Amino acid sequence: STVVETLPKIRTMDDDAQDEILEADDASEVDADETGDEEDQGDASGADVGGGGSILTIQAVSSLDELYGLREIGREALCWQLSSAKPGNGVEQIRDQSTDTYWQSDGISQPHLIQVHFARRVAVSHVCLYLDYNLDESYTPKTISVQCGMTTQDLVPAIFAGSMVELNEPVGWCIIPLTSPPDPLGDITEEATETELPRARCSVRTHLIQIEICSMHQNGRDTHVRQVQLYGPRITKSMNTFQSESSNNAVITAADIKRRNINDEFSTVAMSKYSFIR
Repeated sequence: STVVETLPKIRTMDDDAQDEILEADDASEVDADETGDEEDQGDASGADVGGGGSILTIQAVSSLDELYGLREIGREALCWQLSSAKPGNGVEQIRDQSTDTYWQSDGISQPHLIQVHFARRVAVSHVCLYLDYNLDESYTPKTISVQCGMTTQDLVPAIFAGSMVELNEPVGWCIIPLTSPPDPLGDITEEATETELPRARCSVRTHLIQIEICSMHQNGRDTHVRQVQLYGPRITKSMNTFQSESSNNAVITAADIKRRNINDEFSTVAMSKYSFIR
């Protein structure tokens, strides 16, 4: 019989080096997988944190009574400009004080824009849009962004709490409050401490307001907007009580108006002719 002897395999230095390289590759792949999982979890958590403060939901109301004490400043604008419009459905229709007429865009590209230019810096506290989902359906805006600036080249978000406004089948006035970022120098008081943070101001001072309609309900292409109004605080030099209130950037309510001296209500230029009895 033939005896076959199996000789032990002699390992060389090259074989040991190759095993070490394979083990190192396996370890690096495991570390890469764990790092990728951690990054994915971090991205997901960051998206949750960022998304929570980027959307501001607005509910439509039937009237603008809550803005009593403010003034409509849209008529003071130098010009109103639309990104596109169907013939007979332009700027005149969103400023005619009628909810039966509307602006209809005429463009494939989105977003649709409404730009309001002022000759001087004005204080704007609210942007009001009248929308009717029951009549316009897929033409009704779904998400809106409001920006402000000196020109179209330096626009910044005019809503400090969130960059986008979301509407859910609105029927009525959608009142969008504007807030500018806190001014670290403007809000310093004697009682302020290092731990206190400056508050956002309840108005923006700007030359240009841009209303950007980003999307429509039911993935519509064009949009319908029935009315647009801009509101800001009343500023009268002779009304000292209001000056102190406006310096704190507080929204004036009906109760605040009633608490003032009745003579202050007749201190405007238009009512000055009634200040004397002849």
